[in-house]
Amino acid sequence: MKDQNQKIESIISTLHRISAEEESVRKYINTTRYQTDLLQNLDIWNQICSSLDTTGDTTLSIEEYLVSDYPENDGLKYIYTYGLLQSLFIQQEAVKHLSEAFEVDFKINDQLKKVRAIRNASIGHPTKNRVRGTVFYNYISRITLSKFGFTLLRSSKGDRDEFIDVDLLSIFTAQVNEIEKSYKLISTKLIEADKMHREKYKNKLIVDIFHSSIGYQFSKIAEGIYSTSTPHHRSFGLKMLESVEKTYLEFENALKERNELNDYIEHDLEQYKHAITILKSFLTEENENMTERDARIYLFYIREKHVHFVEVAKEVDEEYTKKV
Repeated sequence: MKDQNQKIESIISTLHRISAEEESVRKYINTTRYQTDLLQNLDIWNQICSSLDTTGDTTLSIEEYLVSDYPENDGLKYIYTYGLLQSLFIQQEAVKHLSEAFEVDFKINDQLKKVRAIRNASIGHPTKNRVRGTVFYNYISRITLSKFGFTLLRSSKGDRDEFIDVDLLSIFTAQVNEIEKSYKLISTKLIEADKMHREKYKNKLIVDIFHSSIGYQFSKIAEGIYSTSTPHHRSFGLKMLESVEKTYLEFENALKERNELNDYIEHDLEQYKHAITILKSFLTEENENMTERDARIYLFYIREKHVHFVEVAKEVDEEYTKKV
């Protein structure tokens, strides 16, 4: 019993590590800079999401099986056994497709093949189980059904009946160890890709785009608005506004280059650029219906909203400079 409990604890520990690897992959795909690229191919995106959910579900089902009471009713014993072995098969398929989506090599090695063979013979195709040209007819011995195993009777033409003792704890151990290795290959690849991306931009801070003179530029834009009768002030204010516009174009391009331009930032930037365009129409006297009061309101908006974008830049930069 002590040895059995140790095996169960070891399997559960491995399941928890698999869940941690799953969370690492989820963190990667939900990061704007990578999600933007992944969403370009919805088939791949959906394959990743489905595979992650399925591995999570099957990992949970295996752990719950281990810690829950086993039924006394024979019918439920079969349901538990069918569901358990099917969960192992589905988990393998999910990790296989997750690996495929990230172009990571996944091999169903001998350990996993043994698990699949037991599943196929016991609950997959028991009534006609074809293996390398030989057809087997399989029976789970009802009286041997227990939480951690059962005996499988196999019959085939020309061969004697064969009795196979199925040790579910050994199957669990083989499965989860291989699944953990495969998941680690995926998460390691993504961590390395993230590290390379960060390294590329860690010394090119976006916040530096917002130079210290931008405050001076806002003040000169204000002079251009207030001194409508002075062409020089209006002209210089327009130049300063165009300089701010150029700065924000550079800011937007820097975000795009890093794949950090999410929908929320893009929406705010579109509004900001619109406000600059309206204010330019006032300083160029193209908008005859716009009053000085209107122009002041637009200036107030772009000056105050600038503080928000500086904070956005700092948050993005922090992602690239912090230790992982």
